[in-house]
Amino acid sequence: METVENGAANVSPHAASAQAFRGAKELHDKGKFAEAETLLRDAIAADPHNSDLRNARGVMFAAMKRNLDAVWCYRDALAINPRAAGIWTNLGNALTSLKHLKGAIYCHQRAIALSQGETSLLHHNLGTALAEAGMHGEAVVAFTRAIEQRKQYDLARWDRGRSYLYLGNYRQAWPDYEVRLVTGQLPKKELPGRQWNGEAYAGKRLVLVVEQGFGDTLWVARYLPRVKALGGELVIECQAELISLIAAMGVADRLIARNSPLPAADFYCYLCSLPGLFTNDVNSIPAAPYFFPSADRAAKLAPLFDRARGRLKVGIVWSGSVTFKKNHERAQPLMRFFQAFALPGVQLYSLQKGPRTSELTSLPKGGPIIDLAPHLEDFADTAAAVSQLDLVIMTDSAVAHLAGAMGKPVWVLLGYVAHWLWLEGRTDSPWYPSMRLFRPRAEGDWDHVFDSASVELMTLAKL
Repeated sequence: METVENGAANVSPHAASAQAFRGAKELHDKGKFAEAETLLRDAIAADPHNSDLRNARGVMFAAMKRNLDAVWCYRDALAINPRAAGIWTNLGNALTSLKHLKGAIYCHQRAIALSQGETSLLHHNLGTALAEAGMHGEAVVAFTRAIEQRKQYDLARWDRGRSYLYLGNYRQAWPDYEVRLVTGQLPKKELPGRQWNGEAYAGKRLVLVVEQGFGDTLWVARYLPRVKALGGELVIECQAELISLIAAMGVADRLIARNSPLPAADFYCYLCSLPGLFTNDVNSIPAAPYFFPSADRAAKLAPLFDRARGRLKVGIVWSGSVTFKKNHERAQPLMRFFQAFALPGVQLYSLQKGPRTSELTSLPKGGPIIDLAPHLEDFADTAAAVSQLDLVIMTDSAVAHLAGAMGKPVWVLLGYVAHWLWLEGRTDSPWYPSMRLFRPRAEGDWDHVFDSASVELMTLAKL
């Protein structure tokens, strides 16, 4: 048997490859993906016909978000071993990340056809690709097959729940949505009492626990009056920036800033579990306005809106939180807004907060945008500003929920894979009757979205 040099000892190519594979796995488990990839690259040079090494190298590239490099590795591995189900599904995952969704679906289906063992993971991967392609009915079938084969497959249940939500099948969705409580998606914290399931709690204390982002808290705030009506003392944990706004609803006995110690209580409930307790279908969504501006705060901002001098007052937001991992799929450059909406008869107001406000300095001098950010300390200030606008136009982020919850006309510009809350293909939202949704025709088709909204704004401005 031929041998290769490996340090001071001569070992067979098979043994050297196995050693490299084990070493790469150890590095992968430590998060040292680049080192693992280098180790595998060298091992492949010595053993070029080993499909496992090429597949593992693809896994390292995928972990580093180098999905195109991963694709080449998986394809090279399949050239050697075309009947390897694991390599086919890995290729499908990489293609999903690259938005080559038809190809991804084909790869996962091929993996399932070739597999000679349990296919729960393969069906889960197929469901993920189908969901990314907007084929949520088919995705539910794939996720369900994965769940049937593996007991307590919580990640597949989570993904199935999201597809049910896209379909508006809330009765089926919410039980799956609750698995986020056990999958590690929420920060670990000590919770008081036992989990509340919607029962009356007269004479007792209930703590509502914040989760996820600003938009999620604003979305579920519609349920707070119903929760309070069921009984005793209501304590609400929320983001500090929302305390004044939620306090004005008059339903909380006590408000606590996020990450502050929670008081002793009889019950707790995560905020995003509330829809599952009160909304079984689209027709049972409470959609009436539930946020109202502070008159004092509105009066302080009024001089800024007097500057419109009879023009249509339009607020804009072009980015959500830059820490949100999928913000790049929703946010758009400010210049797109300038191009589409800086129209005669329109006064633009920037409601944007955070690092992306720096884009205001790159606009042509004299551009018709008034920056409100220096005057907006929290969401109660933003609500006071929104109340004095005629319209808000924005990409998908928290202010859309605020404007919708106030009953203010708001146009939301969506990417191809939008949030499940906006359902499939609709131009309206049952969650916010004053909202209008602008959707692309295909992936990356933002020009169509902005062009469509621009024409509608021209019509509204009577140009």
